[in-house]
Amino acid sequence: MMLSAASMAMTVPGTALHKMDLADEGAARAVGLLGDNDLVSIIPVDSAAHPLSALVQVGPNRGELQNSARVVESMGGGIFVHAGLKAGWEILKPAPVGQRHVILLADAADAEEPGDYVKLLAEMQKEKCTVSVIGLGSEKDRDADFLKDVAKRGGGRIFFNADPNELPGLFAQETVSVARSA
Repeated sequence: MMLSAASMAMTVPGTALHKMDLADEGAARAVGLLGDNDLVSIIPVDSAAHPLSALVQVGPNRGELQNSARVVESMGGGIFVHAGLKAGWEILKPAPVGQRHVILLADAADAEEPGDYVKLLAEMQKEKCTVSVIGLGSEKDRDADFLKDVAKRGGGRIFFNADPNELPGLFAQETVSVARSA
């Protein structure tokens, strides 16, 4: 699992919460839904990837993972998608597991630095790693087509949602969907 963390510092209208708070809660809930033997890594991304942990077994680390996910802060600097995908793949690639999946959260109006994502996603697909995208915003935002292409090339799903309050539910939905397919 990868959590991308830039441009999420804005306050959610009608609440004291920031978009990042809701993304953090989404990642924590996703960890809560995984089985004890599942492996996970959470990687906040701005202009660089900042892994919170190596790929670890959920069971003995669940509480620590959830606590770490809940305190990720938006550091600004944009969402460098290639850097995040590359970091996620470097962690997942050697994993001795049957299914590898990345959930990329990105602001649909601020997903930048695609790098050679086409080549990277082709490599990930060849090794049976899938990528789904949660795009905060709408399909009309300037980076929506790019995010759609990431999900398509990653063999995963894409979700757009302009309501940050629904982020935790989207993370849960995608986590359950991937767990079922495993």
